[in-house]
Amino acid sequence: MTRRCRGQRHWVPVERRTPIDVSIVAKRVPSFPIVSRVDVSAVETWRQTLKAQGLRIGWNALLAHAYGKVSQAIPELRDVYVARPVAYVYRHPEPIASLTIHRKDAKGTERLIWARIASPHAISLQDLQSKIDHFATAPIQEVFTDGLRLERRIALLRRLNWYLLMRWCGRKRAKHLGTFSLSSLGHLGALNLHHPIVTATSLAMGPISNDGYCDLALICDHRVIDGVLACRSQQLLMDTIRNTMINSRSS
Repeated sequence: MTRRCRGQRHWVPVERRTPIDVSIVAKRVPSFPIVSRVDVSAVETWRQTLKAQGLRIGWNALLAHAYGKVSQAIPELRDVYVARPVAYVYRHPEPIASLTIHRKDAKGTERLIWARIASPHAISLQDLQSKIDHFATAPIQEVFTDGLRLERRIALLRRLNWYLLMRWCGRKRAKHLGTFSLSSLGHLGALNLHHPIVTATSLAMGPISNDGYCDLALICDHRVIDGVLACRSQQLLMDTIRNTMINSRSS
């Protein structure tokens, strides 16, 4: 009689704990996506021209910088919904970007980390790109200290930490998780439209087609953002990116 081949069970890797925790708590965020087809041909040509001159400015840096300015102009984008002990909306004084970065750790294991950058609109594009590169290349113990500390805790303590962070204190939620996030797979030819969010809004950019167009998604927490305001935010974002390009050319 032939013995059936059975699969194997193993413990959840430590580096998967944070993505799992985020997925669990994000279920309580009633989010919706707004997707626009935008023309980025002029901006992409400008980026490639800078690259040829030895200055690399990635789309994450451009989006974080411009959306920081948009968040200053539209303060609702800095709102955080807090459910306990009495429901209220907290507005953070500055935008804080949270960037999802896929990289390898010291052991060569591929994993995600989250980079927080306060007031990205007040940082030059070159310095902002340098910060992002630092998160992508520096030792994880240096750039993801808080996250690693949380990952090492047992599940009960981690879930309690996330519960308090998401539902009890708006200031700490904005400070530790950001007021907006960036998570794009456009460089891999995909648009991750339905990724979980723990911020008021999250940006995702799809691949750029041959005619210079791409899909730009803005995922919003419906408790603080409505569709009309989300559309205005997207339009202002693209205008801000184009103005950044024009100002850079003239300087």
